[in-house]
Amino acid sequence: MKVCVIGAGLSGLVAADLLSRNGVDVTVFEARDRVGGRVWSETIENGAVIERGAEYLEWGQDAILFTVARLGLSLAPAGTSFTNREPREGSFGTTTREEVLSALAEVKRMIARKPSLLQESATEVLKEAEISPAAREAIASRIQITSACPIEELGAHALIRVSFSTDEGLRIAGGNQSLALRLAERLGHGKVKLSNAVETIHWSEGGARIQTVFGETMDVDRCVISVPASVLPRISFYPTFPKWKDNALQRVKYGHAAKLHVLLKRAPDSPSAVMSVRDYFWTWTAKDENGAIQPVVSSFAGSLPALERLEVKKGPARWIQKIRDLRQDLELDPSGAVLSTWSDDPWVEAAYSIVSPSLEEFEQEDLVSRSVGCLHFAGEHTAGIHSATMDGAIRSGLRAANEVLSVHFASSVVHKK
Repeated sequence: MKVCVIGAGLSGLVAADLLSRNGVDVTVFEARDRVGGRVWSETIENGAVIERGAEYLEWGQDAILFTVARLGLSLAPAGTSFTNREPREGSFGTTTREEVLSALAEVKRMIARKPSLLQESATEVLKEAEISPAAREAIASRIQITSACPIEELGAHALIRVSFSTDEGLRIAGGNQSLALRLAERLGHGKVKLSNAVETIHWSEGGARIQTVFGETMDVDRCVISVPASVLPRISFYPTFPKWKDNALQRVKYGHAAKLHVLLKRAPDSPSAVMSVRDYFWTWTAKDENGAIQPVVSSFAGSLPALERLEVKKGPARWIQKIRDLRQDLELDPSGAVLSTWSDDPWVEAAYSIVSPSLEEFEQEDLVSRSVGCLHFAGEHTAGIHSATMDGAIRSGLRAANEVLSVHFASSVVHKK
């Protein structure tokens, strides 16, 4: 069997790796000049390793933790929690982590007592909750940052998913992109074709013909599509997708985010995580793979209103000043600051998928991942409750590869008969 995988992010590379390990002839096409997709590590001038894209893993994300171990890579505990952030700069005065945790627990209990609330927006449910205005604002800000979308556009499911857990966050030693690099290396020379975007796909039940922007063609038995739904229309499919599939893909919504890494004149004494409630961004300092605190403060802003407020399109200056005001405990060195945006990346045009505001759509997420003819779909947006995470991307790649293998082995049995 010959298979083509489109997209060398984690989902595509994991799918290709599993297929290759099972004797399938697989080739990966990637539009970028690197592997990893939205996982992108870089070593900056002071030696710190930063993540320009996806950053934290969490205990319990079994798919990525198993993959890291299987490939012989190591984990680097961050020394602080990815989710437990100290809220500051709220419009209703000071609140504490403890007050926010208590308020969030009350919101979740309210939903548990009345499940029909899941059909409402996150904003409406928060309004109904008997919690302090300061805690309500902090929860809303936390959700907006993490979802990379205005909370007014989110369903109440977002309230179920949000956490202020104190569990220590994890990264991959040497940078998260090392996972993608290791997977690509295992496929062998020439199996990952970089800077080679797929332009058209002629498909049927029995196979597909792939053509790239350079006119290269390849006939395959199956094809795994592991590019974000936001840019899938850039590929011309003949015939077009069935209406049910096209509608499902068009319902996938994406958030918008940016990251900023600023050097520090000296490393802080301990890791920390602080959130600007008013400006929809959070900051953190963390340990490296050797347990030393890196001399860099990282920041993530989520939602278009946040990016506009920070004037990200003009560069990092305003955001740096906001961090300086928020984190007076840190000595910033603005020279060499690294700003990463994703909305202007032509191969995603957004950050990651978000929770649908509609319960009906949430329950029909399986339509996004369902195969069509010889085409199989992967990517974090197809991972259901695991979406918007590296773990979800890996789960989706494994699922798509197993779909292909079920066809492959079924075909082998038929031929043997």
